[in-house]
Amino acid sequence: MFGKKENENKPADSGSANYRSAPSTQIRTLISEGCKFEGNLFSPAYTRIDGIVRGNLTGESGLIIGDKGSIEGDITSIEVSVYGLVKGNVKAHKLEVKKGGKIYGDIVVDHLAMEHGAVFIGHCKMNENSAPNNTDEAFDLPEDKAKQ
Repeated sequence: MFGKKENENKPADSGSANYRSAPSTQIRTLISEGCKFEGNLFSPAYTRIDGIVRGNLTGESGLIIGDKGSIEGDITSIEVSVYGLVKGNVKAHKLEVKKGGKIYGDIVVDHLAMEHGAVFIGHCKMNENSAPNNTDEAFDLPEDKAKQ
């Protein structure tokens, strides 16, 4: 009755099966649907945006823009998952643009994943440190390698 809550140690969830976060991830900062925030935001932990943010976002962990979320500004974070709208540049180690997600701006990433139905209009730069050492090998077909 007065013991630890069963859900206390579970990862944060949006209530929708569409949102997936790392198994040990807990969202510490939330801008909920209906909220509007203007200004620059820094967050040391996972952050989820379901409202409207006008300003730059910087995160030390990760950022989730929910399907109702809207960002007008630049984003810098380790991990970014976009279900909603971003009008600005994104710099991240790992960027996922989910079905229905939209990015209008340039991106600089190490790893990029886009689902069918996602929209991206801008320029993309993959960091060189994430590319294979020998780029010629990346374009060899498996049967070409077998012949060598």
